Amino acid sequence: MNASFRHDDHAPLRVAMLARVVFPLHGYGGIERHVFHLVTHLTRLGVAVTLFVQEADPQRVAGSDAASQAITQGLARVVYLRYDYTSPALPPNGVVGRQFNYPWYTWHLGRVAAAAVRRNEVDLVHSQGLCATGYGFIRQRDPLLRQVPFVANPHGMEEFRTPDWRKWLAYAPFRSLYAYGHRCADRAIATDACTRHDLPRYLGVDPSRVSVIPSAIDVEECLGFVSPALRSQLRHRFGLAESALTLLSVGRLERNKGFHVMLAALAQLRHELPPTWRWLLVGNGKEESALRDEAATLGLAEQITFVGRLDDAELHSLYEEVDLVVHPTLYEGSSLVTLEGMIHRKPMIASAAGGIPDKVFSGRNGYLVRPGDVEDLAAKLRLALARREQWPAWGEESARIVRTTFDWPVVARKTLNLYRELLV
Repeated sequence: MNASFRHDDHAPLRVAMLARVVFPLHGYGGIERHVFHLVTHLTRLGVAVTLFVQEADPQRVAGSDAASQAITQGLARVVYLRYDYTSPALPPNGVVGRQFNYPWYTWHLGRVAAAAVRRNEVDLVHSQGLCATGYGFIRQRDPLLRQVPFVANPHGMEEFRTPDWRKWLAYAPFRSLYAYGHRCADRAIATDACTRHDLPRYLGVDPSRVSVIPSAIDVEECLGFVSPALRSQLRHRFGLAESALTLLSVGRLERNKGFHVMLAALAQLRHELPPTWRWLLVGNGKEESALRDEAATLGLAEQITFVGRLDDAELHSLYEEVDLVVHPTLYEGSSLVTLEGMIHRKPMIASAAGGIPDKVFSGRNGYLVRPGDVEDLAAKLRLALARREQWPAWGEESARIVRTTFDWPVVARKTLNLYRELLV
């Protein structure tokens, strides 16, 4: 490394975090929360993070909640960039809008980050998702920038996993940009050990440049949302006191989440389930009407509750009131929903998709299921019901797995260790 860019071991490590969105300024999704927790936990470890994100609603920036303050008032310096370059009549994150906005955003983001590196304000650059592309392109053409380590995290890579041919075509430009940007990095992060080979396969990343750092949840934050009063309200609202078995699934109501597979499996088990069983389905989405119709056709409508969207306190309080969490997804990234159910000490039945096999272990904390296989899901539900006396032990094992491997303090330290390795 050039002496002018050598990091002073006695000074805070300076990291440029390249992202598009962060919780709570831009929403509540998985990537938004990932960026928030990564930035805040690295800061607690003494890292000086500059966060680059798209412009936010001024009301959210000025918000008084603790999460907004953590981002905007001292835990991270924030640099805002324009994202929407299209007509006001065009949704900025629609299929067409993203084709224009994201490439322009990542290009301008790359230029701003490169300028900060050249001013010797940054010791390491870390990108999230497609934000690797612009900086990677500029870095490949500037030997000075290549002296500063570059880490890239592609996250779940849904653009490479969708079975919908229309989405596959729409995502074609993004797949190309994703692959290029991550090949430019010194290290590309696989969010689960069982998916590390996806980066060479889908992105063409050299296997020697792949590091495994899990996606995580903040255990104390999740458990802190639980409210005895809310638990009582939810029990009454959904009639859970009268339920002999309560199943819970959480996710967008879209075809790829596999909830239609769950309906078919439950139909097979209707005579083996307790008379007062319930399935609570939390989330909104375009498949809701079709799922309701299918539940009615199968004669399951009375046992199934479409809960809609819940806020964090409601959701985490509800986890405490159910018996078994089922995640029948057809394809998946790392699956934060699975971790949420696990930290609430729940036995899990989940598809062997994406990073889930690193979290759910058959016979230890639940069962893995072949994605999209109705017969296998019905069989695993039947097997779990036959071993219900083991559910408390499975739940404790779920929580142990999260606390030792997928809690943010653990994952932030692993990220910092990777930074230090690259800076040697």
